[in-house]
Amino acid sequence: MRKVVLLILGVVLIGSGLGLLKVGHAQEKPVVVATTEILGDFVRKIAEDRVDLVVLILGGMCPAHYDIRPSDVAAVARAALVLHHGFEPWMENLVKSSGSKALVVKTGDDWNVPPNAVQQVGIVQEALAKILPKESAVLQQNAVAFQRRIEELAGRLLARAQQLNVQEAKVISQAFQAKFVSWLGFNVVGTYPPPERVSAQLFLQLVQLGREQKVALVVDNLQSGVGLGARLAFEIGAVHVVLTNFPGAVPNTRDYLEVIAHNEAQMFDALESYRKRP
Repeated sequence: MRKVVLLILGVVLIGSGLGLLKVGHAQEKPVVVATTEILGDFVRKIAEDRVDLVVLILGGMCPAHYDIRPSDVAAVARAALVLHHGFEPWMENLVKSSGSKALVVKTGDDWNVPPNAVQQVGIVQEALAKILPKESAVLQQNAVAFQRRIEELAGRLLARAQQLNVQEAKVISQAFQAKFVSWLGFNVVGTYPPPERVSAQLFLQLVQLGREQKVALVVDNLQSGVGLGARLAFEIGAVHVVLTNFPGAVPNTRDYLEVIAHNEAQMFDALESYRKRP
């Protein structure tokens, strides 16, 4: 009789354990890997706490120069979804080496231009809905709310740019920020690639262009390095401006909206500084 009771108790305990395992498994959140803090911010705004988010690259780093770590391979191997912009040169090798079966989605670049960001938020939302189909309605609701906030901020920035007549100011911009600067309304007369690709001849051509065009601002991209832009601005007699591509690289840029507001303030403050010169 005692053996029967113990056997029944053992079965009950095993069954309970299996039940707990099933509950625990059901409660596991899908892992989402985002290559950058921009994509990480989009995921947070849309999915909130419904996923386990892993962001690979800190805000102050250039994705093109990033070195893959073993922890990145492990994260991608566990992922249900991997989000990347499309310019990360190591992305294909990372997914392949991890053996991941994740959904891999390219969102695009030039998110600094708000209309592009609105589109990319939609891409992220659709990707998240594929791994969280039961949450698709709330994901869409969150995405639309975020898109509206981007559009409202964009409207305020463009109104301010119009008040300042920024179209009168000529600019030479690092290529990664040129579309944002143009979107604000500044007159971009020249661009330059990352510093390691700027030859002495190209630098002299940029100096000549800046002097001939009476360029007011030289705009650098923080993650690409800022020394070249500072030298160029000095040679031209322009104001040097440093913008950021990603949240967290400078104070008060915790998310996408704060990054755009920061970059706008940098541009407008620099223009006012230039105009106050004797």
